[in-house]
Amino acid sequence: MEVVAQQPKKQHRLGSVKNFFGAIFNKKVRKIALMTGLLALLVVTGYLNFSLNQKAVSINAGSKTETNMFVTLKENRADSRTAQQMLLQEIVANQAASEEARAEAQTALTNLAETIAYENNTENLISAQCGYEDVIVSRNGNKLNVIVKSAESEISNENLQKIMKILATAMNKERLEPENGDMLYISMM
Repeated sequence: MEVVAQQPKKQHRLGSVKNFFGAIFNKKVRKIALMTGLLALLVVTGYLNFSLNQKAVSINAGSKTETNMFVTLKENRADSRTAQQMLLQEIVANQAASEEARAEAQTALTNLAETIAYENNTENLISAQCGYEDVIVSRNGNKLNVIVKSAESEISNENLQKIMKILATAMNKERLEPENGDMLYISMM
């Protein structure tokens, strides 16, 4: 009789692969991923909308449509914000969405409302205190873009200081601090 040694059967990792894909295809994980993806897409869309319009302003700075550019920029920003608000409100109202996704959407909705109020208030203050014909302020976290329309050829140091003070005060800060991530871009038309 001949004895043959049996080699142990090679175990496949199929079980762990199934667990991995099972987790990916879990409904709750899919919903969270979908909501997070939509929220990220919404933020990117808003940013691109503003940045592309800002480039259009600098290209057409010498044209007769400067006033129209300010109006167009503000209208585009309002349209983008309205779309963001509607999407976030749909997520908050969606009972099928997870509590986490709904809470994130509610937080984003609150942050969006605060950003809109910040931009409107600072635009009015800068226009009133510095005497500019029109002002656009765009805020994305600590990144601030300010576009002013003026008959002057450049922004005076005094007005620059006023603008920085207005923006910092509206953020409940004593001053803007680049070392803490505050970034300010000012352009003039």
